[in-house]
Amino acid sequence: MSHGSLASRGNAGDERKGGVAVKRLFVAMLSLACSFSAQAHHSFGAFYDTNSSVELEGEISSVLWRNPHVRFTMDVTADDGSVTSWRMESGSVNTLQRFGVGRSVINVGTNLRVWGIPSRHGRNEMFVVSLFAENGDEIVLNPNLASNLDRKSDEPLPTPLEIPGALAEAAESEAAGIFRVWTPDKRPNTGSGLHVWPLTAAAQAAKDAWNPLVDDPALRCIPPGVPAAMDNPYPIEFIDNGDTITLRLEEWDGLRTIRMTANPSADDPARPHMGQSTGRWQGSTLVVTTTQVDYPFFDDVGSPMSTDAVIVENFTLSDDGNRLDWNVTTTDPQNFTEPVTLEGSWRWVPGEQIKAYECTLEAGQQ
Repeated sequence: MSHGSLASRGNAGDERKGGVAVKRLFVAMLSLACSFSAQAHHSFGAFYDTNSSVELEGEISSVLWRNPHVRFTMDVTADDGSVTSWRMESGSVNTLQRFGVGRSVINVGTNLRVWGIPSRHGRNEMFVVSLFAENGDEIVLNPNLASNLDRKSDEPLPTPLEIPGALAEAAESEAAGIFRVWTPDKRPNTGSGLHVWPLTAAAQAAKDAWNPLVDDPALRCIPPGVPAAMDNPYPIEFIDNGDTITLRLEEWDGLRTIRMTANPSADDPARPHMGQSTGRWQGSTLVVTTTQVDYPFFDDVGSPMSTDAVIVENFTLSDDGNRLDWNVTTTDPQNFTEPVTLEGSWRWVPGEQIKAYECTLEAGQQ
């Protein structure tokens, strides 16, 4: 165990004292996580027109209650008797579970009224924000989108389920510096399409040619590489193994291995899309350098990244042990005219756990 690692563990007692206050942050943290759930596996704005909303009613003909998004089809009957099939999707199973929404809300053969955001490509597709039961009660699937759109209901928006006290207490007693489960606080949101990277001419041409409807690997359940994998709305967890640190990502069931030895063995098992990562401690900051990332994109909107890219991450624990700040710089002269730096942070929510993700393709996808 390195001296830096021991230093990073020294705040455990103070962290436990702050546990009650941290638990009060749970609703805010998970609401933030839900706010980005629509962009968890592809660029939301590339698919849906966020400047409008639509309401439809019809019969449910199929349901796929799996990650990365809940998906179902609805047969909508027009006044002239013609029937149109609509493809619907909403948040992930994991996010819905955290808000207490289960599989029973959507059933094949039943009529359902839905409200959401339509396709920006003229397709019969919708991102569903709310469902309406037969008695008219609203079931909100994405509170953030519901609050930002012209919502018709005056009912209060749902809040996440409270974490059982036993889980929170166990987490408080076991927390050791960086080694715990962390809940997203702030994200760079690289998939928003709002960032302007310093791309080379060739990289810009490649990005311009990228078609999100067919070229996004996430549509085929292919997980992203570093650094894009870290920009997600789900919890992460650091696990201390001595010579290595395991970094678990809930999204995509991601797993990173950070080698803490000076000269990692060349025959160590590799996870190509996550690259080869080595770490070192600088006080309470874990510095991770990653190379050989075998994933062709820097973000979710087609910006290219080469296998020669060097990614340096700084994970810095706050003095009170309740926040983890992330600063990452990517150097890739083949695609960027200068290094690109991103920032984000996670908060500690005692008792939060990593859920299985298990991305599943729809029938006909490959």
